[in-house]
Amino acid sequence: MGRNIVGDRVAGNRHDRSSDEHEESATGGLPAAAPGAPAGGTGTGTDVPASHPPDGRSGADPGPGVGTAEARPGGRAPGHDRRRAALDGGGRRRASRAGRGARARTIRNARRAVTLDDVARLAGVSLATASRVLGPGSARRVGSELRERVERAARQLGYTPNLVARSLAHGASDLVGLLVPGLSDPQFAALADGVLRAAERDGLAVLVGAGRRDPERELAHLATLRAQRARAIVLAGIETADAHGAARLRAELERYHATGGRAVRVGRAAPAGEADDLPADLVVPDDREAAARLAQALAALGHRRFAVLAGPSEHAEARERVAGFIAGLAGAGLPAPRILHASGDREGGRAAAERLLAAGADATCLVAVSAALAAGALAALRDRGVPVPEAMSVAAFGDGPVPPEVSSLTVVRPPLERMGERALDLALRPAGAAEPYRRRVVAVPGEVVIRESVRRIG
Repeated sequence: MGRNIVGDRVAGNRHDRSSDEHEESATGGLPAAAPGAPAGGTGTGTDVPASHPPDGRSGADPGPGVGTAEARPGGRAPGHDRRRAALDGGGRRRASRAGRGARARTIRNARRAVTLDDVARLAGVSLATASRVLGPGSARRVGSELRERVERAARQLGYTPNLVARSLAHGASDLVGLLVPGLSDPQFAALADGVLRAAERDGLAVLVGAGRRDPERELAHLATLRAQRARAIVLAGIETADAHGAARLRAELERYHATGGRAVRVGRAAPAGEADDLPADLVVPDDREAAARLAQALAALGHRRFAVLAGPSEHAEARERVAGFIAGLAGAGLPAPRILHASGDREGGRAAAERLLAAGADATCLVAVSAALAAGALAALRDRGVPVPEAMSVAAFGDGPVPPEVSSLTVVRPPLERMGERALDLALRPAGAAEPYRRRVVAVPGEVVIRESVRRIG
């Protein structure tokens, strides 16, 4: 900082230099007036004609160094310095103006951004050492004593890295993007929390864009992130309604990929027979594995006979969950459950549960493939006077609203936070050959949470 302060003084404006000169004159540095000349700025008033005001102003030659435009290279009009010479020989006013000039220089210097060079000088280390301590992802280690000195200097100076300069130097910024429909939906808020945790761990900043399910807004957000040289982009809840919209989204992601960026989509793979050629890696929930874990956990609690509310048979998501649950039971040496198909909403769950009860099934645990189906089943059990979990245990996929008499529902909790973390980790991990784009797919199983809606048997 000292070098720059000196530079400011050398390059300072003429007003500041003249202020320093006037400060010197107030303490005796200004040459005395020529003999016989009017006082012209002594401030004593003894030689000032009565026709002039008592502030030292005079029409006569003010004498050397008093401040005509010719005497001062600053170009000030005659009389400028004579006005400043009033009061107590001009000393107080001159000192005051000089002080203001010094304060102005101090303020200008204080507003200058602290650089890494400033931190290195204060810490007494080389610029390279300071960069290794404060820069991102340096492969070279710095000793603890030097690291502490650099970090202490950075805190003392209030240093923050210049992210724009860093992005220009390294070809990418310390910014990552997250594009979701919005954060009012708890699912997207949970996913965003996972992305934020992963970014914080790697010292990255996250720019969140809310597409509001508007394709134009989504494309605009993607273009902005590309212009900002975002290192990675995570997309969730981005759906295209037609082939034209899908083509535009694909083109924008290809432009981003061409700059060296990597995009990851969080969601589900396209159903069989549908094209899914977006140039983005994919993070999906592992429903099959999660359902198998749920079956094993329920079997460990002593349950042997199950019924599954499977929803519509054409839903790929429901089919994966049913298949996983059957596989989990088989792994535990148990028979396949009774499967009941119905519409995937609350009313479908109620209707399926009523059919199960009317048939007199001997199942001890009812498993629903969605929270909506579970809510309908719980309503039917309540209306029929079947206590949960004493007469029937209930479990489901996903958290959702339940009747007040069921304190807590056993669920497979969606792995949204972990999917967000894995998505950003995947985007930041080198993918090998960039051309042609080879998609990577990561499946994340949900977490089985046993609660009061399931009882232990035996």
